Amino acid sequence: MILILKTGSTLDNIKALHGDFEDWIAEKMLMHPHEYHVHATGDYNSLPPEQDYSGIIITGSPEMVTEINLKKTRMHGWLMERQKSGQPMLGICFGHQLLNILNGGTVAFNPSGNNTCMEKTHLTRAGRKDNLLGNLPDSFDVYKVHQQSIHTPPESAEILARNDDGIIDAIRFHEHTWGLQFHPEFDAAISRLTIREQENDLNSEGFDVQKLLNNVAEVDYGERIFKRFRELTNVFGES
Repeated sequence: MILILKTGSTLDNIKALHGDFEDWIAEKMLMHPHEYHVHATGDYNSLPPEQDYSGIIITGSPEMVTEINLKKTRMHGWLMERQKSGQPMLGICFGHQLLNILNGGTVAFNPSGNNTCMEKTHLTRAGRKDNLLGNLPDSFDVYKVHQQSIHTPPESAEILARNDDGIIDAIRFHEHTWGLQFHPEFDAAISRLTIREQENDLNSEGFDVQKLLNNVAEVDYGERIFKRFRELTNVFGES
């Protein structure tokens, strides 16, 4: 049983057409409804039912992680316990930033502004050897939508991938705890809709929206990452 910690929802217009984050994750992981449980974190004091979860995925959110005092919530201790136990965990975008704060790092607004696009990320030396990402090309295209990113990673963390601007796109916080700044659950249609929904904001920041749309293409790296994460939960996640 995979636990999907739902930290937020996609934009209403996108949800009406394509469903929400947890639907895309389940689809990319080829999971049937009985194979996963979705728990909305709410105020981060509501904990999921106690079960023998084989892995945990923390979703993205339109909220800003810097607005949460995570250490004062029950979720902080709950996640730390599971990380220490070696249970596989994967944080996506907001979830990636949440795990960074959980482990003592800091998050801040992107120096380059709103990063809603498709762009290349590049594996580091550690990334090329990593259990989750090591079977991917040295550079590959990812779907992005974030205004904040990791500012300072924890000292013990391994940086696995960066974009051309140096933003940390992938990181390993613990032996089986990963964070991804990009969205492996997206596809090209969802990425284009996300760009269109933010068209006014992107225009106001000087981005060429049509160029961003033209740059979006269909890639399979998300499926490959989720497949590998599921394999790792089968190996390391059983209690």
